[in-house]
Amino acid sequence: MGKDKLVLTDGTEIELETLQGISALSCNVESKSAACALWEKFTPDNLKQVNIKDADNLIVGKYQDMALDHVVGTDNKDGTVQITFSLRNKTAEEILTERVDALEVGQQTHGQAIGDLGKAVSDIAEGSV
Repeated sequence: MGKDKLVLTDGTEIELETLQGISALSCNVESKSAACALWEKFTPDNLKQVNIKDADNLIVGKYQDMALDHVVGTDNKDGTVQITFSLRNKTAEEILTERVDALEVGQQTHGQAIGDLGKAVSDIAEGSV
């Protein structure tokens, strides 16, 4: 029998041992280093769109703008590690802050491009005099 999977934005599929809602997603990995490597996948970009697929590979849950709330790791008797990821919806403030940051980066890029264009026009004007 297949297991449910968590699918991150980049397409990474994580087979789940237990699923107790989006706030308790547990999986087993072979070592602590594998747990840390998996944890690294839970980036803000990878949590923009998260899906849960059932054993038949059908999407049974879609979530947007998620944040990693906390992670818990437990050593299993067989030497593997159970790692539980707790996701939550981003707050309106977190979403707004991200959008403002993106606008500021865009504004800086436009400002630099306008400055470069002004210099190019100035250089052309000086060369033609």
